[in-house]
Amino acid sequence: MSDTNTDTPTVSYATNSDPVVTLSAPENSSAAVTDDQPPLPKNAAWQADGSVLLTLRQAVIQSGFDQGGSATSNAVQSVTFRPFTGAAMLRIQAQKNDAQRGLVMIQESSGLTGPVGADVFRKMDARDFIACTVIASIFTDPGL
Repeated sequence: MSDTNTDTPTVSYATNSDPVVTLSAPENSSAAVTDDQPPLPKNAAWQADGSVLLTLRQAVIQSGFDQGGSATSNAVQSVTFRPFTGAAMLRIQAQKNDAQRGLVMIQESSGLTGPVGADVFRKMDARDFIACTVIASIFTDPGL
């Protein structure tokens, strides 16, 4: 005898034994967990190597000049974030205020360091900037 409703636990009775309870989520259930990685902001996805790729809502255009003096532009459409090293954490912790610490944190995780990297983050959509801080902070969780 067994309950076959997929929305509730299944209880099976074998002869001469105690009841066995089987818990399962329906196949179309959004609550089913497929892996142990934390959830990411919109437009972000875990990569096979453990990094996170964030596709920006709006590309950031960087303008500059090449060695010949001609004007150039580069569109940054996505940013990849990676786990920190100990050296990166020391550079982050050495910052004097929270705003600078947050900027250096996302720069270190993304590899977009220095003035050029700072320019990318300062020009991006605020929602993308917040997503960057959320993603970078995931890599500081000692439980991962």
